[in-house]
Amino acid sequence: MDPLVIRALGCRVGVVADWMVDAPRATTALSLLRTVIGVVSVALYIRQYAWRSTFFGPDGVYGLDGIREYTARIGTWSIYAASDSVVFFEIVFHIGLVVALLVTLGVGGRPVLAAHYVLLWSLYMANPAFMDGGDALAASAVLFLLLTRCYSAFTIVERRRKRETGPFASVLNNTGLLFLVTQVTVVYLMAGLYKVQGELWQDGTALYYILNVPEFFLPGITPLLVQSDWLMVIGAYATVLTSVFFPVLVFFRAGRPVAVTAMLTFHLAIAVLMGLTSFALVMAAFDLLFVNAHVVSFHRRARSLCGGAAARLTARLQKVGHGAESA
Repeated sequence: MDPLVIRALGCRVGVVADWMVDAPRATTALSLLRTVIGVVSVALYIRQYAWRSTFFGPDGVYGLDGIREYTARIGTWSIYAASDSVVFFEIVFHIGLVVALLVTLGVGGRPVLAAHYVLLWSLYMANPAFMDGGDALAASAVLFLLLTRCYSAFTIVERRRKRETGPFASVLNNTGLLFLVTQVTVVYLMAGLYKVQGELWQDGTALYYILNVPEFFLPGITPLLVQSDWLMVIGAYATVLTSVFFPVLVFFRAGRPVAVTAMLTFHLAIAVLMGLTSFALVMAAFDLLFVNAHVVSFHRRARSLCGGAAARLTARLQKVGHGAESA
């Protein structure tokens, strides 16, 4: 092999090695992803709380035998398959809700995050009908987040113990980050290539038929959108193009804001028009991993605004207290 080629490859390997070892990357965006997964999980528990026994319990729609049969058939597991006791079910369900809330608030670190994965996956397997693409992606993301410093931001508590530092911690964090960005990139690429092969996406009518599905129909808004042929065609082609070219654009620093903005717009439309809010939030949080600097800026502004609001509220309460004492 040409010595110049070997030298060039060696330089690239050195750059990658330095990137992996120097410092943990995108810790703020990773923390935001953890928070969003927690929020989505809490929403799932609360949304189904009144019907929890019916949907997930041992005497529910699947039942204990159904849960055991399903998990055995696909080679997985669920804590809810361990007992037919209603008390056991209630304890596990409520522990899962509390743990999801702790993950959202940034409390407990990796042990709580690992427990959340076990409890969330168990809930999914107790009734897989509730799963969508976002749920599966969120569950797998938790495993990769365990490698990262995803409690560096968006937490209500300050880390008292010394933060993990050194090359090993950096390599772990950055390995988890690479797994996550690779995962979402592959999802977009495969989704885009799959759409390219479909006749409805090729002729630009796919969105028209999707929005007219009863589950996705939004009275007052959907009819206004679907009556515009050119809007449906542009939307269909834009969806395919952004999915296919997302991996290419994020490869270059200058292209990342463009790719992320396009996909955030896409997911906002999904959340509003199709009601797939959980899926849209999780995917949007994945997208923001590519623009960590913008997430850091947002986090700083949010903390500044919250700090200022808290200071003003405290001053006002103190003023009211002093006025009451004077009276």
